[in-house]
Amino acid sequence: AMVMGLLAPTGSSAFVTSVATTTSDTGCVSAAPSERLETPVIALVESEADYGELLQGEVIEREIQIRNDGDADLNIWRVSPSCGCTNIIEKPSLIRPGETAILRMEIDSKKIKPGSTRKGVTFESDDPVQPRLRFIFTMNIINLFRTEPKPIRLIGLMSDSKSQRVRLIAVTDLGFDVLGARSRNGHFEITDFINIEEDRMYEVEVTAGPSLSPHSIKDPLDLMIQVKDGRQVVVGRYVEIEHLDPIQVSPPRVLQFGNKDTDPLLGDGVPVVTKQVHIQNIDPDFTLEVKEVLLEGFPEGLLETELQEVVPGRIFRVSISLDEYRKEVLLRGKLIIVTNDPREPKRELQLAVKFGRL
Repeated sequence: AMVMGLLAPTGSSAFVTSVATTTSDTGCVSAAPSERLETPVIALVESEADYGELLQGEVIEREIQIRNDGDADLNIWRVSPSCGCTNIIEKPSLIRPGETAILRMEIDSKKIKPGSTRKGVTFESDDPVQPRLRFIFTMNIINLFRTEPKPIRLIGLMSDSKSQRVRLIAVTDLGFDVLGARSRNGHFEITDFINIEEDRMYEVEVTAGPSLSPHSIKDPLDLMIQVKDGRQVVVGRYVEIEHLDPIQVSPPRVLQFGNKDTDPLLGDGVPVVTKQVHIQNIDPDFTLEVKEVLLEGFPEGLLETELQEVVPGRIFRVSISLDEYRKEVLLRGKLIIVTNDPREPKRELQLAVKFGRL
């Protein structure tokens, strides 16, 4: 006998195949094997690869072969490199059963630290058993030179130019020649270049001009290098540039009385708690005057300020004192420091006082 048309549960979208049954001479009913669903199966021709030694700065292209060992179309949803050194140039989106497809990728070794490294590329597909599959590749990145100083820093007043001489010293026997140097983003200039020892040591001077505002920035020094075997690479070394405000305030933006500061006011023997703000003038051609210190946003009399000139025209100290514990959980306001600085005569700090124990 043949029993046909099994039904899926109400509301289910499951596919149910028909099942053939046979009746034995004893009257027992047995089921024949059900039909198998067709599925894709992702596989890599090689799951790992060693790309050998690369000069730091070398850019190479490599391929990964992906095979569909299943009997249904394989959809590649996403390919994700493990680091920014790898760029996917071309990838398959669908692979037919039994076919092999190629993924092409570019590896930029200047984005990888010198030494042995292990990276990966993850494939996400509609393989129901293995929806995520990872390809691993290894390399040994060779650093051609070191810099002195390290790190490279240009630090000075925002109104001044800042320069630093940097030596490039060979650390391998490959030898190298510097074909050119530049600021990648234009935040400094190359103002001098000297060949100290052929193939072994060079010196470059980097200079950042004045800035209209205080800020810090990193900009790579790109060096175009050629080794004796003819290979050419571009290698970057970060230059850290700090355009300093001539008036340094510490802390620079926020001052807070936390619970650890205010809790002692609840007990006996601690009549007052104090915080301090330090002001320093690092411009040798300017004499600083702090004219007054103001508080805004706090109940009158809650906080007291005291201004002290530690070094005339150079260093000042502001003390902020609190002698009362309040029922409010948090009070916020501003500390305003008024000076004779023509660029920024008023400097504001956010001031917060925490209570909340009553």
